[in-house]
Amino acid sequence: MHDSFFHILKNQQNIQLNSQQKQAVLHKDGPVLLLAVPGSGKTTTLICRTAHLILHHKIHPSNILSVTFSRFAAKDMKKRFYDVFGKIIHQNVYFSTIHRLALRIVGRYAKMNGFAYTIIEGEHATIHKNTLLRDIYQEVNHDFLNEDNLEELLSRISFVKNMMIATEDFHQYDFEINNFREIYTHYENYKKQHLLIDFDDMLSLALNILKNNAPLLNQYRNQYPYIQVDEAQDTSKVQHALIELLAYPRNNLFMVADDDQSIYGFRGAYPEALLHFPKTYKQSKTFFLEQNYRSSQEIVTLSNTFIQSNTKRYVKNMYTDNKEHTPIHILKAQNKEDQTNYLIEELSTCSKTTSAVLYRNNLSAIPLIDRLQRNQIPFSIQAFNLSFFNHWLTRDLLAFLDVSLNPYDIDSFERIYYKMNGYISKIAVSYIKEHGKSISVFKSLIFFPGLKDFQRKNLKRLEKDFHALSLMKPIDALCFIEENLAYKKYLKSNCQRHKYSYDNVLFLFTQLKMIASKTDSIIDFMERLSTLKKIILHAKNTKEMTPIILSTVHSSKGLEFDRVYLMDLVDGQFPPKSKLDASTEEKSIYLEEERRLFYVGMTRARKSLSLLIPSFQDGSYMRPSPFVEEVNTCMKSSPHIKRTFAPSKSVHESIPHEFSIDSFVEHKKFGKGIIKSIDGDIAQIDFNGLGIRGLSLPVCIAQKILTHH
Repeated sequence: MHDSFFHILKNQQNIQLNSQQKQAVLHKDGPVLLLAVPGSGKTTTLICRTAHLILHHKIHPSNILSVTFSRFAAKDMKKRFYDVFGKIIHQNVYFSTIHRLALRIVGRYAKMNGFAYTIIEGEHATIHKNTLLRDIYQEVNHDFLNEDNLEELLSRISFVKNMMIATEDFHQYDFEINNFREIYTHYENYKKQHLLIDFDDMLSLALNILKNNAPLLNQYRNQYPYIQVDEAQDTSKVQHALIELLAYPRNNLFMVADDDQSIYGFRGAYPEALLHFPKTYKQSKTFFLEQNYRSSQEIVTLSNTFIQSNTKRYVKNMYTDNKEHTPIHILKAQNKEDQTNYLIEELSTCSKTTSAVLYRNNLSAIPLIDRLQRNQIPFSIQAFNLSFFNHWLTRDLLAFLDVSLNPYDIDSFERIYYKMNGYISKIAVSYIKEHGKSISVFKSLIFFPGLKDFQRKNLKRLEKDFHALSLMKPIDALCFIEENLAYKKYLKSNCQRHKYSYDNVLFLFTQLKMIASKTDSIIDFMERLSTLKKIILHAKNTKEMTPIILSTVHSSKGLEFDRVYLMDLVDGQFPPKSKLDASTEEKSIYLEEERRLFYVGMTRARKSLSLLIPSFQDGSYMRPSPFVEEVNTCMKSSPHIKRTFAPSKSVHESIPHEFSIDSFVEHKKFGKGIIKSIDGDIAQIDFNGLGIRGLSLPVCIAQKILTHH
């Protein structure tokens, strides 16, 4: 009977399962953990097992519950099941997200008790979670909640719910949000009083309802004696608890996962549950799917070796019967501009293949989107976050430019007056808001009573500076704001005060400079930012299939492409610096998840994988990502993995210079220093108070930022 099932699959559906897949499909009773490497056909295996339960074991489809993490995955699973088995299985088979299952439980309980909950997330919410949290934050902290902090707050609340952290245990965590416990408690109490729930509440409420309502729990247990969970590495602690409760006591649980692809720890994913599976479910079995059908021999061998640096994982040996295709390509670009030039050149020739440019941070994509659109290369974007356009840094710089073009703009001036070297008081700004209507903010400030001579002199200088600013090229204007108006000094102190990542802020500034460098006037630059926002919204929402996809590595999970380009592979960006200063244990956990994310990025590629490393930013050397170094080590230990190294066609060719070791120099940004060594075009310079920095002499000479002292 089993053979006839596999015979039908092979002859009627052209599905030929390997021995590991067959072993999983044939399993019926008891708990199983199926560990599936990337591209191993796990969804095919899962739908075939579902059909085998129905056709061979005569399990009614209504008694099988199949859940996964995302709506996309649930829809895909259902579609693929009916594409293959729709002609022979006509009953409805339930494929759902865990959240939808939880909502059914909550809704059923509420109806039984004569009330209804209102959901405060999603497009159709009448009361929205974000608005409610902004109001509560304002009430508790007497401060406005900006977009960045809102994202952080939402993430922390979701983490608490998914990790089942009690409020009395909050002291064990650094939530990095002022008065987080008070905000959280206020939020929870308000929802309880008004019968409101967010998406995470669905899970914790469903768990509590079933724990405290034996008749309802038994109804669900009897309804679903067979439970299948896909993408179990993305499942949170509360989700695992809900599944465990429903599966007991039969424990006919079939859990499909890849612990090496668990990349959502920041929102409460709990891969430790997979490692504890044999203890949680006694007499459980562990099956493996280790054959990769997706990628070339080079990509599979490299990825398999790379992920073995992680220690908290199941030992797996990913392999493929696919042939070698293209060597792994490592490109050391001179800078981000050079990296973008390379990508444009590559992507302009890939209309007959699918290509993905993947990045750790959404910000990486902005200059590339600008250039793709200017070169009329079609693309689409996977799940882009538009916070770049509303970021306080972007709004600050636009305010500087607004004042330069319109010195009567008091509102923009009020935003920036204390962020530059102006020595202007809040009282003085309040004065000109009341009195200065028909003259510029600078002339109006000169009339403020009690000004000292140095302040008047400074205001006259500022007026000239802002007039000069209005006539500059946009890229020069941004550099002028940064250095001459001392905005960079403000950035350092502001990031320190609010615990923002200074490196991330500088990274965002660099993206703005790259866009500015392609515009001719300040008006052109400002309009370009507005146009880019519209372009991104269109590319994000378009349903058209394009051969080029831009995506964060997180959003690329589950997808595959002929060619993959992993960009901005520099230390501090991948992995981000945020948790590298934590305790040894926390740092280890963080690096293991980031390494898994890098692994996910590499294993999206079918035929070609390119790793791109810009070497300099503003003339300052950037270390490659430590994961690039690990890739190099893997390649050296596996000489049969082919690779190519390509120094890029740099926009800054070698330039003759008179700098030498022990020369005293002065850098526009880093100040005075002494050259300690010169290796090719790279000078190691010891700057007073900053330590040694590696700088590109051709870049410094071309930008006129390094001189003899």
